[in-house]
Amino acid sequence: MRQGHDFLTEAVRNTLDQLGQRIRRARKARKLSLSQLEQITRIHRSTLGRLELGDPGVSIGGLLAVLEALQELSDIELLVSRPEVPRHLRAAPSPVVDQDF
Repeated sequence: MRQGHDFLTEAVRNTLDQLGQRIRRARKARKLSLSQLEQITRIHRSTLGRLELGDPGVSIGGLLAVLEALQELSDIELLVSRPEVPRHLRAAPSPVVDQDF
């Protein structure tokens, strides 16, 4: 990974690695080479390779373009279409109160 991303936590780095692996598996499952994916997305194959390695310097636009090309965008669409309060800010569920007394 490139230097200059010292602000990334281990959890973020692991997530980037897992995302890169998922993208690589999706590309290979569709029997696409990096060159073929480059033709589809118009993103240079070296950038695509960096994305598959979990490089945090790849733009979010590039990431989304690749996910769309691989028909893997639905998880992201689900995430951004939910206008909910973030999980950590939600109120805890009310405890069940036994009113049988």
